[in-house]
Amino acid sequence: MQKKINRNLSGLVITLLLLLPATAFTRPIPAELFTDHAVLQRDKPISIWGQASPGEKVTVTFAGVSRSAKADVQGRWKVVLDPLPASAESRALVIRGDEGEPVVLKDILVGEVWLASGQSNMGVSVSSSENPDAEIAAANFPQIRLFKTDLKGALKPEASVSGSWSVCSPATVGNYSGAAYFFARELFQHLHVPIGIVHSAWGGTPCEAWTSREALNSIPELKALADEQIASMERAPGEQAAFLPSLSAWETANGLADKENTGFKNGWATSDFDDSQWKSVTTGFNLATALKAKSGGIFWVRKVVELPPECAGKPFSLHLGYLAEQYDTVYFNGVEVGSIGRTPPLFYTCPRTYPVPGKLVKAGRNVIAVRFAAHTAKGGLYVAGNKMQLPVTDPHSIDNSWKLCFERQFPELTTEALGACPKLNLAQIQTTATALFNGMINPLIPYTLRGAIWYQGENNARTVEMAEQYKTLFPLMVADWRARWGLGDFPFYFVQLANNESPDRSHKDSSWPVLREAQLQTLTKSTNTGMAVIIDIGSELTIHPRDKQDVGKRLALLGRAKTYGETNLVFQSPIYQTHTVEGAKIRVHFDTGGSPLIVGKKDGLNPVQPTPGAKLDWFEIAGVDRKWAWADAVIDGEDSVLVSSPEVPAPTAVRYAWATNPQGCNLYNQAGLPASPFRTDE
Repeated sequence: MQKKINRNLSGLVITLLLLLPATAFTRPIPAELFTDHAVLQRDKPISIWGQASPGEKVTVTFAGVSRSAKADVQGRWKVVLDPLPASAESRALVIRGDEGEPVVLKDILVGEVWLASGQSNMGVSVSSSENPDAEIAAANFPQIRLFKTDLKGALKPEASVSGSWSVCSPATVGNYSGAAYFFARELFQHLHVPIGIVHSAWGGTPCEAWTSREALNSIPELKALADEQIASMERAPGEQAAFLPSLSAWETANGLADKENTGFKNGWATSDFDDSQWKSVTTGFNLATALKAKSGGIFWVRKVVELPPECAGKPFSLHLGYLAEQYDTVYFNGVEVGSIGRTPPLFYTCPRTYPVPGKLVKAGRNVIAVRFAAHTAKGGLYVAGNKMQLPVTDPHSIDNSWKLCFERQFPELTTEALGACPKLNLAQIQTTATALFNGMINPLIPYTLRGAIWYQGENNARTVEMAEQYKTLFPLMVADWRARWGLGDFPFYFVQLANNESPDRSHKDSSWPVLREAQLQTLTKSTNTGMAVIIDIGSELTIHPRDKQDVGKRLALLGRAKTYGETNLVFQSPIYQTHTVEGAKIRVHFDTGGSPLIVGKKDGLNPVQPTPGAKLDWFEIAGVDRKWAWADAVIDGEDSVLVSSPEVPAPTAVRYAWATNPQGCNLYNQAGLPASPFRTDE
């Protein structure tokens, strides 16, 4: 903890110094990316920059070569070292000014440097990935290094960001990004050169937050989006500060004030309370459906859960999902474990996930109790039992049953009273257009990179309209980063959305397959890109699948083949190319990546296994009326599939895995890479 505090203070001091114009420095200060244990990019000119006294001559010496530059009137300096070959030799990088002691950076390596960015799936750590204990114990790779930026959003471009390099070891790797680490490990084991990862990611963030203002302004639709989001964020501090007093006054005026927790006084949170007279309900429910209520109120829910003996004394996180227009206090075995109150901007918007201390967790019977306050009868609970993240072997063993009782019912609100309810400004810096580019990408430029890996999209798949917009937004962001780095069209490899939520075979349209289509189209809209398809390793229970090993391997396959020229390597998933109508059937042609199509099955971290005789699943076919029917699909040849259905005698269109969770979709190539979802009727 003290080390983290010292590092944060150091970063704060450097940031403050860099913000001071024309300041006299006792010695040059390098940008935050230049610390002990850094990895520099091989075979390319190496940019090194920082701050010094205006006009001061700064000399950088590394690997026996020196280069000098003079600080400008703002004290900014930059030198460019000539390209160097890869080297695992631990060397010092020395930065000297006109006077004072030099800055000596120790243990500097030269190898391959990749930027790893995106949202929470890029942030999921090795310790939260599959098989964490074994992975951590085996992570003795001192030539793999990671620089992790602190989370920082800003409405204007920033020059600095806090962070530091760490050396991969069992002591450090648990906190590394799982996807980035497994990518780096694959590269290291095949290239045998140092690998540096610059990790700059933030969970729950949209693509527009990672894109510069200038780029967004170049497209009218995206300029309007940025204008609205930035204006809302600029108003947020004042409006959010005024919200709570306004809400309290409105609640008092309408008889909605929460004055006393009588349920807790009456023992409703305790594990031995008799709730047999309470209403039995099943999630998802609200007060209107469960109690025929016409108004909101303060209500409690209780649930008994049976936990296995191995859970006793072990902490876990309890997930209750999103709860619109209500706030809550959660108890586990009678003890409060968390709450989301009325403080903006979390009020009404934050997913409820609460840490349960191990000392409260018992083998056998445990009781969850939640006290809610909801202004209207829309208040309720919607999380399915299998998504509460309880520490059981089979999440499906947790049913959706709860007990429900009012503590106090509120008066029914008139239309006028509802209309007078204060509106909360929900703006947050991390979801604001350009804010993360300004705070977490701009300060990294022009650190010399080989390329970037990207794991994001969930936050732009909230609506079909947003997913369609991604078709323009994502290629724009890729082009924006490349232009600003000035390294040409550097490799940009990204992860397609995994399967998520409960499987649904209703043929209905949803936003997730449209977002996957946007990612697929980026392959042709942006040069030197690659896509890791992971439609086979997601989960209906969580948006954060634990199998980050296959994510890293599939990203690394792209790098090994496309960037590093490894031959005889199948690196691409089967991609839809064309289709032809053959009577009552449609033949779909694929670019298979040079590996014949197969029917396969993925089981955990094990390689994909062929399943001869199994039927292809998740193919749909339709005629001109676009009424979809589940189809018979058969691999015919090495690169095509014949699709038909007796319900569609004159077919015109085909879809594959066109659902938020096409669980069990099973078209692969022989290399074990899953086919990308697609439709022929865009």
